[in-house]
Amino acid sequence: MLHCVPHLGPKGIVRLIGESAGTARDGVDLSRLSAWAVSADTLKDEYKLHPEAAECLAVRKADLLKASAEMTESAEKIGIRVMTCTDPDYPSLLRESDSYPPIIYAYGNLGLLRERKYAVISSNGISPRGVELTREVAGTLSDEGLTAVTSHNTEAYQVVGLAAKSRNAPVLMVLDRGILSAFPQGLGFEPIKQARIWDLRFDPEKDLVLSRFRLYDHWIGANGRDRDRMVFGLADVVVAVEVRPGGVMETECLRAHRNGRDVFVHQPDDAVPEGNASLLAKGCTPIPANWSRSLLTTLDILSDRSDGDDVL
Repeated sequence: MLHCVPHLGPKGIVRLIGESAGTARDGVDLSRLSAWAVSADTLKDEYKLHPEAAECLAVRKADLLKASAEMTESAEKIGIRVMTCTDPDYPSLLRESDSYPPIIYAYGNLGLLRERKYAVISSNGISPRGVELTREVAGTLSDEGLTAVTSHNTEAYQVVGLAAKSRNAPVLMVLDRGILSAFPQGLGFEPIKQARIWDLRFDPEKDLVLSRFRLYDHWIGANGRDRDRMVFGLADVVVAVEVRPGGVMETECLRAHRNGRDVFVHQPDDAVPEGNASLLAKGCTPIPANWSRSLLTTLDILSDRSDGDDVL
């Protein structure tokens, strides 16, 4: 319902949802949402909502509920799950960010949210050597039972997805648009372009797609940063291959490191990227050029820190 309100962004939605005194598995219980019964002026002044959003919530309740019911029915018919940040299945790691998505749409195997997950990341413009290293590291981690967290439309993300799929390993894909925009030919359509060459189909029993955007939202430039934040927010282990200084990838690596996440950074023998050098200087763990599977084990990159047991 809240995604049907014009000019209502994530922070406004969080403020409204935070007023709920009780929740249900399928979202917020509107009968106990105090903001639902207040005036437009109160919504503007106390909840800091845009005037048009406040007016819509105050006087168009019936229209909103009708639109919400139709959207929910359509989503459920095709197996799309809608979760709010109050939902027990909402990924807890995402809440570490001050800009976590209050509403996410999910299609596929929700069990992956409980598995140990990795992300292998690079800034745009990854080199051929970086592509090969990304493929090797992602393949190794997938072989050892970790779930890949990636996306579908940058080279580095696609390499990770292909490495996992080539091993028949699970993939959790974060979108930079609505789910139905990413699957224009139907939900069996494979979002990773290169995987279509192999005539692969998306398997909702094995893989999972998540999006913070409304079902039919199209891509805009600002969506990429939100997508990257979700990738980092879902990964227990992050491996940085090639990072530019001052960019989104460096910022998110440092955020993950501060939050106690395992962040490993490639340290080549020659010409260490400036972003990589910055991350290493701030305490992230180096992976030298001559890394091997045994090195990854030594670095504890495959262990589950939550209970001390390996996931091998």
